[in-house]
Amino acid sequence: MIYNQTLQNFFNDTLAFYMPPPKLSLSEWSDEYAYLSAESSHEPGKWKTIPYQVGIMDAYTDPTVERITFMKSARVGYTKILNNIIGYNMHQDPKSMLMVQPTVEDAQGYSKEELAPMLRDTPCLDGLVADVKSRDSNNTILKKCYPGGFLTLTGANSARGFRRISVPVVLFDETDGYPATAGQEGDQIKLGTMRTQYFWNRKIVLGSTPTVKGVSRIEDSFEQSDKRFYYVPCPFCGEMQILRWGGKDTDFGVKWPDGKPEDAYYLCRKCHEKIKHSKKRSMVTNGEWVATEGFKGHAGFHIWAAYSFAPNAAWGELAIEFLDSKSNAEKLKTFINTILGETFEEKGDQPEWSKLKARCEPYEPLTVPKRGLFLSAGVDVQDNRLAVKIKAWGRGEESFLIYWTEIYGDPNEQTVWNQLDTFLNRSYQHESGAALNILSCGVDTGGHRTQAVYNYCRQRSPIVFALKGANQANKPVIGKPTQQDVNYLGTKIENGVQLWPIGTDTAKKTIYSRLKMTEQGPGYCHFYIGITDEYFNQLTAEKLITRHKKGFPVQEWVKVNDRNEALDCEVYAYAAAIRAGMPFINWNDLEKNLKGVPKSNNAETHQPQQGVSGWVNGSNSQGGSKWLRR
Repeated sequence: MIYNQTLQNFFNDTLAFYMPPPKLSLSEWSDEYAYLSAESSHEPGKWKTIPYQVGIMDAYTDPTVERITFMKSARVGYTKILNNIIGYNMHQDPKSMLMVQPTVEDAQGYSKEELAPMLRDTPCLDGLVADVKSRDSNNTILKKCYPGGFLTLTGANSARGFRRISVPVVLFDETDGYPATAGQEGDQIKLGTMRTQYFWNRKIVLGSTPTVKGVSRIEDSFEQSDKRFYYVPCPFCGEMQILRWGGKDTDFGVKWPDGKPEDAYYLCRKCHEKIKHSKKRSMVTNGEWVATEGFKGHAGFHIWAAYSFAPNAAWGELAIEFLDSKSNAEKLKTFINTILGETFEEKGDQPEWSKLKARCEPYEPLTVPKRGLFLSAGVDVQDNRLAVKIKAWGRGEESFLIYWTEIYGDPNEQTVWNQLDTFLNRSYQHESGAALNILSCGVDTGGHRTQAVYNYCRQRSPIVFALKGANQANKPVIGKPTQQDVNYLGTKIENGVQLWPIGTDTAKKTIYSRLKMTEQGPGYCHFYIGITDEYFNQLTAEKLITRHKKGFPVQEWVKVNDRNEALDCEVYAYAAAIRAGMPFINWNDLEKNLKGVPKSNNAETHQPQQGVSGWVNGSNSQGGSKWLRR
């Protein structure tokens, strides 16, 4: 009997040794194995999952969820959740991972300040990763190898960090702190997500404190998710509700007696009972996450400091912080971002698109109203299309939209350029009956099919010219050109293409000030009836905001809509008009010359020759002044 029991025990121990560990959710694994390190926690020791963290963490181990977005304030433990994801994928479910911090320096800091102490203090991770001081070249500050996978850390400012790597898990930390692009290679979230495309069980995790409304990456991602909010019960009436900040215009939320912010309470939205802060822990413990949009495999979570159990997140502490910040724009922005976990809406210079559309006038596209005296054009180049705008200009730089269109096709192919020729090479009928031709056209070279633009402009110079925007303050709308064409010896080619720099900041300020004008006259912008909402959304797609950097106010243009081609084309057409000499025009002479142009019932359209427009060859015989034909 003893012999049999000994054999049975040996068999059980052997079986237990070879059996895989029990399948745990992330929150279960964390509660059993995770530890908090003294260097980065106010309560070091065994990890205990806070109730609102359970849903966030278990979404990671939910097989139906591929993408997780966490829009949050400070003080809610997101960094520790990332630590636990990494520990889980080293110990419980080995997978390779990529973590993206705002900069390479941030990645190094995370590795030293968070990752190293976690590996040291978590017993189940002991020995899985070699010490960076060892001679194992597979483990460095920015790369950790372990049985079953590796962790690579990189900065969003490094294009190199996204190359030659394929992983099922990518973790994006503080996405709103990322630079606009990774070197010259584009959006970091897209680059990182592409690294996971070959894995059926991939996980993409984004988390950040939000920044500016309209440009916040985490807000944009959250809006595409199922938008989960944490509902907690009122201890008096049981009403489930989201905790909100209570302003003067609300009858619920975090509030306080006049002059006593330290006594802040929560006012229930249903029964309007005052809930003391001492009830918060019980409310949060009995709360639940509720998705407010249809489930799409993208779990989005929003949480802010009012839910936090941290000592400095008491409702009274938050009220004191608010009163300290409300009179200072920069402090208020910090409060909204880091305490409320919401985007800050910058008060900026931006016209209302609906008001612009409402003032459209009944003149026909492709025709020129009486006060329009000469034409210019602007072309924006994208990977799959050209955006084209034709403008007429009159006294005091009053302007008229003559036509707006998009030509679809690859700009590396001649077809789209031939179609552009049909717009630039034709005549446009003036209200007087005269026929006008485009005097100057600027084509953007800023990053899309640059060589194709050079080739096109070289053959059509000087009427068509290549340009590139320079978004710096106080630059002239159009500067001095530089020669771009060189031969294989590096020698500049005679009569090669010139690149004209454009002061986009200066041009946009002028354009926006004119779009806000309400009375017709010098500078006023006219539009014809029939232009779509999308056009006006693109025309007003940017906002001029003021930020403080190192204590000094700095104005910046930020995109608040995805597409801004109409605004870019407006800048290019304006620059083309200035290059043509608009500031020096004698408008009286121009009007007299225009009256001398032979009238016609319809403006004649000239079909371009292959590759070179007719007016480039000097075949434009529409009549009119030499100035107009020049």
